[in-house]
Amino acid sequence: MGATLGSAKLTGGIQRARAILLWPQAVGPEIARITRPRTQQGGTLFIEVRDSATAHHLSMQRHHFLKALNALLPDAPLTELRFGVGTVREPTAPVAVAPLPAPDRARARELVQDVPDDLKSAALRAAEAITRARKWREEQGFRPCPVCGEASREQPCRACTLTLDDPNVRRAARALMRHPERLEGLRDTLGNSGVQAARFLALRQLEEQLELLALECVRSGEGGGYQGFLAEQAALYLTLLLSRPRAALKRSDRAYLPERVRHVLNASD
Repeated sequence: MGATLGSAKLTGGIQRARAILLWPQAVGPEIARITRPRTQQGGTLFIEVRDSATAHHLSMQRHHFLKALNALLPDAPLTELRFGVGTVREPTAPVAVAPLPAPDRARARELVQDVPDDLKSAALRAAEAITRARKWREEQGFRPCPVCGEASREQPCRACTLTLDDPNVRRAARALMRHPERLEGLRDTLGNSGVQAARFLALRQLEEQLELLALECVRSGEGGGYQGFLAEQAALYLTLLLSRPRAALKRSDRAYLPERVRHVLNASD
């Protein structure tokens, strides 16, 4: 079948049709209801919405939709999503939509707090649809990705797994282990996803080092000389984890440390 389709030059068209057909499954019923995937050109999928406010708001969240859609298209991943104003038909039958819980409604309002008043109503509908889509994915068995926080069956999600393997991200993670205060300065070179991945790697490696140091402290006792080094590494870990200057760390922040590390530090005071 593949050879036949290839000889008839239909393979590309079928791949484009797959992206359009899989759009509702990737984004969930709420986003699918207010959007219409129109066409694919190269690695870009063009999606129509009813108004410019919705198009703008969904564009700001497009990397989340791109991750979900590419997880269903491993053989022909997309590189970009473009939202524009077009014709989106109303559903033939009314869709019963349960009200969002109060915390989710508050989160949706936060997403549109900087939107001008004349566009806020449309933007809020889009924000609520995004929130409902995330909840729908979680109900399908997805869990928050430990790197980006988006619902995913894979842990980390497929997009973050690729980012974690980036040599530039790994190099940045090693630098953050020594200088966590440089985190924000990496956004211009790595972007938000790269910064999230570098922070995740650095925290994971720092946590492994802390566990080993705590074990050495227990084995060697107070004369081993590891307690001071453990306290230094713990401060680096908390600075990166809490995004707080080292000078602003408090003793109560040790609650965020791994349990064994916390017990060793408290015992050495």
